[in-house]
Amino acid sequence: MSRTKGKAGEREIANLLADLTGCDVRRRVRQHDGDSDLEGLPGWCVEVKRHARATRACIADWWDQAIAQAERHGGTPLLLFRQDRDAWRAVWPLSVSLTAPSAEIWRGYPWTVEGSPEAWAAVFRETITSHPKESNP
Repeated sequence: MSRTKGKAGEREIANLLADLTGCDVRRRVRQHDGDSDLEGLPGWCVEVKRHARATRACIADWWDQAIAQAERHGGTPLLLFRQDRDAWRAVWPLSVSLTAPSAEIWRGYPWTVEGSPEAWAAVFRETITSHPKESNP
């Protein structure tokens, strides 16, 4: 049941992000341990969580997972989560908006921004516009 809930959550947020970004965002069907849950967002490595509860400790653990995944695959980590009867939330590194975005010190959970998927999509669009060669492989 939780696996079905997770897959449904991945499809739900992929559709929302496709609408918000104009990208062909889709659930990665053949996921291996450590793969991004979604594909189609150039330069971003996405972890999606759909759980009954999302405590700060859970979010910090999920963020660590997103970082490890992004480091393996060379993208910027993005965590998207939703708890039951609540809206989707996005967590991304503060460094995306700074002049030195690759600084490793900004990768820890205390150096993240949490907002709506709409807020993240605005950052994504700005990043694509500001750094098209870096963001579009």
